[in-house]
Amino acid sequence: MTLIRSAGDNSTAKISNRSTRYLSLPFLRAGYGILLAMGAPLGWIALQYLVGRDPFSEAYFDPLLYFYMTVATAVVFSILGYVIGRRESLITDMALTDGLTALYNKRYYKTRLEQEFNRLQRHGTRMAVVQVDLDHFKLVNDTWGHQAGDEVLKNVASVIMANCRRNEIAARVGGEEISIIASDSGLEEAEKLANRLKAALDKTTSSWQGEAIRVTASFGVAEAHAEMENAWVVFQQADKALYQAKQNGRDQVVCYRDVGIGREV
Repeated sequence: MTLIRSAGDNSTAKISNRSTRYLSLPFLRAGYGILLAMGAPLGWIALQYLVGRDPFSEAYFDPLLYFYMTVATAVVFSILGYVIGRRESLITDMALTDGLTALYNKRYYKTRLEQEFNRLQRHGTRMAVVQVDLDHFKLVNDTWGHQAGDEVLKNVASVIMANCRRNEIAARVGGEEISIIASDSGLEEAEKLANRLKAALDKTTSSWQGEAIRVTASFGVAEAHAEMENAWVVFQQADKALYQAKQNGRDQVVCYRDVGIGREV
């Protein structure tokens, strides 16, 4: 499986700014509302100047009024900002996540992969990619039907999300293929992540119409390096490692450094 970077794809678009890395979008918008509320007394002062009043004279200056205006406006604006942020966050999630599995979608993945690779080149931060592919998934669809296959995919995605940490970004990039960007991680940490996911999936059973369905997965792991031509090199290396895992018998983890080692089946 190969991701193709098209010329018309806005892959340099910023999905999230620095602020949303530390504060959720609804609370960020509420904060903007509070900041805007600080300007309410200034508007009242300007209006009095326009009508010829001295807003700071004893006749017109009332600290309690200014306090009330600021607090009341802050409450209203923060509530409106929070509601708008929730709605914006929902729309963003719908645009960036896969409808079936709730993992990130391919478009978001492509953008984040390039962003993390650029961060590696600028700041020397490490990153790795883990490719995940369910073994013999076609057999699940052929035996129990596509609805059962969808249920298995959702269950697998839940296991992966539960075992990924904050700096590990999981996305569905194909039918039963999932790719994970391990930010701030080298090959060793990414390999541990793959083994952790494999162990979790080995214990996972999906239920469909009273029947238990178990699936295994193969994993390919590769680490990015600053001298690579672009971000897609590390993706392709992880894909080759995944292919090696399939060739070696499936249900295992293979790192790109070990590609070519093992037996074909």
